Amino acid sequence: MYSLARKVSLLLFVFQPTNLIACDIGILQIKFFDLHSKIKVEVADSHQERKKGLMFRDSLDPDSGMLFVYDHPQKVGFWMKNTLVALDIVFADSKGTVIKVAQNNKPLSLDVIRGGENIQYVLEVNAGKSEELNLFKGAKLYHPAIYSGLAEDC
Repeated sequence: MYSLARKVSLLLFVFQPTNLIACDIGILQIKFFDLHSKIKVEVADSHQERKKGLMFRDSLDPDSGMLFVYDHPQKVGFWMKNTLVALDIVFADSKGTVIKVAQNNKPLSLDVIRGGENIQYVLEVNAGKSEELNLFKGAKLYHPAIYSGLAEDC
């Protein structure tokens, strides 16, 4: 026969409240203080995929973006060469913390948009979408490709 303490422990384990963020390879979740949002993403995690990015596309679905994943933190810069839609570009460190947001980058521009040092993840979304998603400096990104060392990881 189970003791009362054991039954209570089992019930607490089974029905424990959780604020873990569910993770799906096609969804990026964003947390900025108590604000939560999410967006569908394509993942560019190979050199070829990162090199092509969103070039030559006529449009980008308003509820989607592209997540660029690098093997290690590094200095990164992006440009809009052959990119036909205006984009916001979000730069994050190895733990998924947003370091910089470059908004409203003009299509086809050859100007380099620098993310800074120690960047491991970059998110491209339609221009203006970063504010709607609460993508501000200090926001946290959650995705299976991002490990931040927190209990809320995937």
